[in-house]
Amino acid sequence: MSIVYVGLDLGSSNFQQVALNHDGVSRVNRDFTTSEANLVKAFSDLKGEIHVHLEAGELAPWAASVIAPLVTRVVCSHPQSNAWIAKDADKSDRIDAYKLAELLRLNRFKEVHYPREQRRREFKTLVQHYDELTSQQARLKTKLKARLRMQGVIVNGERLYSSSGRKAVLAAVKSPTVRTAISQLYAVLDQSVASQTEAKQLMLRMAQVFPEIKLLRTTPGVGPIGACRFSGYIHTPSRFSSTRKLWKYCRLSISHRSSNGKPLRRPRLDHCGCGRLKDVSRKAFDVAVRSRHDNGFKRAYQRALETTHDATHARLTVQRKIVSTLRAIWINQTPYRDELMP
Repeated sequence: MSIVYVGLDLGSSNFQQVALNHDGVSRVNRDFTTSEANLVKAFSDLKGEIHVHLEAGELAPWAASVIAPLVTRVVCSHPQSNAWIAKDADKSDRIDAYKLAELLRLNRFKEVHYPREQRRREFKTLVQHYDELTSQQARLKTKLKARLRMQGVIVNGERLYSSSGRKAVLAAVKSPTVRTAISQLYAVLDQSVASQTEAKQLMLRMAQVFPEIKLLRTTPGVGPIGACRFSGYIHTPSRFSSTRKLWKYCRLSISHRSSNGKPLRRPRLDHCGCGRLKDVSRKAFDVAVRSRHDNGFKRAYQRALETTHDATHARLTVQRKIVSTLRAIWINQTPYRDELMP
């Protein structure tokens, strides 16, 4: 059976489909209005072993789930790695779709993982929803502080957001108009807090379906929220063939740039990956190290600190140990024990 390489350039209004044979000769080049029916129609008449390539984006998970039963393979690649598409002077939907098909034919792409199970996709959506509401709440608090400082009202601590504290703060604002505007910000903050609480409860209820979350919570420093976030963004530990690839995805690996054997810059943390997973490891580190009880991560931090004499390097070392341990717990389906630490 002949292999057909299909590039799919998705847009909210239209999508372009280009199909190449094994020699790179174009067999299909057409566009459709974006809809589920048209996605099915676009692949129903293709013959052979169909391999499809599309870039990761808002529409990618939905489109991949629609066409997966109709084709042999669907891969989603990271747009940042497709410089040939993004930075080319000549750019159109037809050209982009052709390049996606050609990159698939040459096997020159970096695949982005999407969970295949519907409930895994739904759980990740809930985790993202909770994280977004948490970030929104932090931005609102920063904005409130800034507005108050513009009026000469400088208050630190959580009492600024309490019901009793905000009364005294608002009373210190002289302008009635500005006071009303700040009161509206407080109302938005209250709504954001309520929505975040509901999102947290929804996420924790669905987390009961996934057995690994109970095991992840046995790790020092990892609570129910951290376990949910790790499970939601990782999907499955088997997607990483080594702990170093997991570190890279968690933004904990070191990137090097050199030319002709000479470094172009100093080594630094790689910014590619999921920053929220790095946040999970940082929060787990803070809780584990500050705990009154002895634990493996606390001891590892002390050893790393004595060796490197650098608190940042020691912390990053322990953060890598935390994500590696969580991966090992998930793979082995066993509660935490010190032997699982790398």
